[in-house]
Order: sequence, then C-alpha cells, then structure tokens
Amino acid sequence: MTVRSVGVEEELLLVEPGTGQPRAVAETALRAIKHPETAGDGPQADDPAQSLDLEFQRQQLETNTRPCCDLTELGRELRRCRSLAAEVAARAGARVAALATSPIPVVPELVPARRNQEMARAFGLTAHEQLTCGCHVHVGISSADEGVAVLDRIGPWLAVLLALSANSPFWQGTDSAYASFRYQAWSRWPGAGPTDTFGNAEVYRQTVRQMVATGTLLDVGYADHLRLMRALPSA
Repeated sequence: MTVRSVGVEEELLLVEPGTGQPRAVAETALRAIKHPETAGDGPQADDPAQSLDLEFQRQQLETNTRPCCDLTELGRELRRCRSLAAEVAARAGARVAALATSPIPVVPELVPARRNQEMARAFGLTAHEQLTCGCHVHVGISSADEGVAVLDRIGPWLAVLLALSANSPFWQGTDSAYASFRYQAWSRWPGAGPTDTFGNAEVYRQTVRQMVATGTLLDVGYADHLRLMRALPSA
C-alpha cells in the first residue's frame, strides 16, 4: 500500500484585536523568526522560519506544515503552525483570523517582492485588489501523469468542494449575496477556474506553455500555483 505524504498551507488574515480591521504588519510579525539573533525569547519551534512566510498582501501570513504521513500528525502540525502564527502576530499588535475575505473594508498593500511586482504590472487591478485567503491541502504523488489524472477526475467535484468550504459572504464591508465571494474575486485571474481534461502530463505541459506564451499566465511557476488552488478550500 502506498503511503502518501500530506501537508497543509493556510493563508491567514492579520487583524486588529477588537475591531477585526486588517493590518499590514506581516513583515513586522515575521522579523524575529527570519532574524533569530533578534528574536529574544520568541517562538521555539524546530525551525519556525520554515513554517511561516509572507503571502501576496501585507495583511496576510502564510503557514506551512511539515509533510506528514497520517492525519493525527497533520492535526498536531496544524495546531503548531497556527499557534506560531498567533504568537508572531501578537508581536506586531495583531491577531490571525482564518477568513477567506475580510468582512471589513480594506485597502490591500502588496508585499514588495520582485515576483509580486511583476504580477501587479501584468495583471493590474486584479493583483492590487486581491486580498483572499485559502487553505490548500498538498498530497504527494508518484508521477506527473498521476497528478494530471487527479486533476482530470476532481473536476466534477469542484462545485461540491466549493459549497462545503464557502465562508466568504462579505467583500469590502458589503454582503455580496454569495456564500463564497472569494471564488468571484479569485476568478478574475485569467488562468483561474476549472479546465478541460488533459489526459496526460504532456498535454498539461503543452497547455501551460501556450498560456504562458499568450500572457494568460506569468510563468510556469504561476501556472502550478493556480493549478493547486483549483479546489478552492476556505472559500
């Protein structure tokens, strides 16, 4: 029997205690663990810098569990990562919230990384206004063809997964009338959304090359990121 590894990436909002107003303090929150010589008596994980990272906007914090081989271990990892995120957020005067969109009006502030700036130049307002959070489950595969087979078969279940995970009825302080407005916001990316079946890995790679060549995707890495987000948990 094949034992597959599984890991979880969560994107959390950084918010003001008491008001829930998103705060652009991600760099401040992460400074201590990224520079341990200034950390003092901070979080004591094996390597907390591997568990937390910046996301697309400065009002977000990303957690990444270690690869796990059973769900009990994964549950411990999720609790460890969330506790660590909460601790570093508190250093910056914030708390973390597992919300797909902010219920309160917010002006997103892009993390000034080179790739983010390239995305903003290529996709304009879609990038600048994109403040959505997700929870992505990564499962190990034995080959590229197996991964494509999974993508081909999950298509009919995407609507069910979206319905089960929907938690974002508000956008910029307004009831959107959608249970998942995250899906609406995320769908603005030109490479987002379900695809036709590929059949094999080579057809998938060819499709990606065509999308990059036409400017639909920024690069191959961006294509893989979108592919992993198709199921849209934490919607």
